[in-house]
Amino acid sequence: MEQSSQSSQISFSLAFAQAVDFWKAHAKVMLGCSLAVFVFLLLGFELVGGWQNSFFLPWGILFYLFWYGFFRFVFERKPYLKSGRIFQSLIPATKIFTIAFIVGTFLLLIPYAPYVMNVPVEVKENYEVFQKRYMQDSDAYDVVLNFIFVFLAPQVILRPFMAWISSVIGRSWSIMTAWNKTENSYGLLWVLTFFADVFYLTFGYLAQVGVPMILVWLLAAPLVVFAFLILSRVYAFYFLSLTD
Repeated sequence: MEQSSQSSQISFSLAFAQAVDFWKAHAKVMLGCSLAVFVFLLLGFELVGGWQNSFFLPWGILFYLFWYGFFRFVFERKPYLKSGRIFQSLIPATKIFTIAFIVGTFLLLIPYAPYVMNVPVEVKENYEVFQKRYMQDSDAYDVVLNFIFVFLAPQVILRPFMAWISSVIGRSWSIMTAWNKTENSYGLLWVLTFFADVFYLTFGYLAQVGVPMILVWLLAAPLVVFAFLILSRVYAFYFLSLTD
């Protein structure tokens, strides 16, 4: 019998503790996964450098397959790379990417809305001055966008991400089902997003002050693995019974 998101919820501390217990029980594998993520990050950001590079597509496919195998290992679904499930998992993955892209594009276009609205010319001119002074190349504007991202990510990315995990381990990939089952999870996912954002900003700062990127990726890799491990514990609570 599955957990009921209507009557119970999992705290961040419990999900964190369960992730720690899982890491301890599978320490060698988790360290191996951390090493693999380190290599992927190093190759992706230092050698590939972006989606314009011809190596980005094969890199992205391999990284996708890594996380696919990671979650099948966590939930003890063998074989860890099952071709039929790989293609099925692309359905919710594509939907999640589309939702995130639409929301992200909307947020980026909001500042330009006054230019297409039926407002007086002097209002547009004053807004243009304001935009150049406070928004273009502005740290404050970046902080605001980052703040909005932290509050939207649990709804736009993390809750739908549960549908992707479902598809990977052979269960329903319905995003609506994922939304319904994780109704009480926003607080937990917000905390996870907040800490992930803090680490992201910290690593960005370390890179800016001259810390070698190889060291930054080495520090980031196990934290990335652990964050996904916490998500797996959240998924297990809302979707699986103790015997699944």
